[in-house]
Amino acid sequence: MKKYVFLAAAALTAVSCTQPTLSEDAVREFAISQIENQVGYDAAVDGYYNGAASDLKIWPNPVWKNVPRDFVVDENNDGSLFYEDSIKVTLHDVYLMGGHANVMGTIQWYIAGVNTTYRNFSGIVTEEDGQLKWSRFVAVDNQTLSKGFLWPSTEMEGAMSAYNEMRNAMMNLEMDRAKTISDSLVDADPSWASAHLGQLQYHWMKKDVESLNATRAIAESKLDGASRAEAHFIRSYTTDREAGDHHLEQALIFAPADPMVRVWYAWGQEDPELAIDIMKIAWDRMPEQGGVNNMMGYKYMAAGDMEKAKQHFEIFVRANAEVPNAYDSYGEYYLTAGDSAMAKQMYMKAYELNNNWTASKERAEAL
Repeated sequence: MKKYVFLAAAALTAVSCTQPTLSEDAVREFAISQIENQVGYDAAVDGYYNGAASDLKIWPNPVWKNVPRDFVVDENNDGSLFYEDSIKVTLHDVYLMGGHANVMGTIQWYIAGVNTTYRNFSGIVTEEDGQLKWSRFVAVDNQTLSKGFLWPSTEMEGAMSAYNEMRNAMMNLEMDRAKTISDSLVDADPSWASAHLGQLQYHWMKKDVESLNATRAIAESKLDGASRAEAHFIRSYTTDREAGDHHLEQALIFAPADPMVRVWYAWGQEDPELAIDIMKIAWDRMPEQGGVNNMMGYKYMAAGDMEKAKQHFEIFVRANAEVPNAYDSYGEYYLTAGDSAMAKQMYMKAYELNNNWTASKERAEAL
């Protein structure tokens, strides 16, 4: 998910009658080019910051927290977040207000020819030091409007941020990190059932049945006050796959948009076409999420569509460049496609990012 973009609903600012009127054509050209040029990694950095007025205020997440903040220049911005191939901006309206202009439009980001993020925005353009710049910027991604998540049942302060970090680690198969976060959440709120999710996934991946069953029993003892989605998802961590799939199906009823529930459910589907249909809803919701693209890539490979599989593995790597599993999975794709050199390169990259990924190194050395 993009972290650097001025964006999100609508913003108004006072207009001085003494300010010169802006040109609509100039405003349109600025709004489109300034955003569309935010590609090319470090080549995008200067243009990105040059488009920000000294008093720029942004609404980073207006759906969940409608509080503006000052835009701050990050001296460590190396351009790594400008990883898309291209950006398409469509302007819906430009309203001139003397020395200001209210611009409304849609932004679409593309990776490997695929439109990933889709964002509606409203911004205020003004002139500063003889150049047009953004002075206010608000935007909403299509994915933030979707409901039906596996929300955590806890009132602990700061829980949501840590919970999302744990889930992200789980979906990227960074199991040691997920368990560490899970352990800390269990300690912080001993009554919170879904705080155990990172532990459950860790034991599942390690095939430690005894620890898995013991942890699930502890989590199930805390289900009073938990949502039905949480209860069914916790109960899906069982070695009985029929029972596990049943609980995942039930969890989907109460959390239909949750990408983790869909990824775990799709994983167990032997029919790749069915799994892809299950995953498309998750991908529409979070098109750059690592675990979602990973599962899509594997299921398209299973269906024999190598072109589609490559697109999803490419999105996984591009949007999650520091995740070892992105490269390990891409390595498996290249190996399946018959490109041993690229497979070896990807496997070694996974190991270089995290030396605990010894299996990736072993695969590379075997080629």
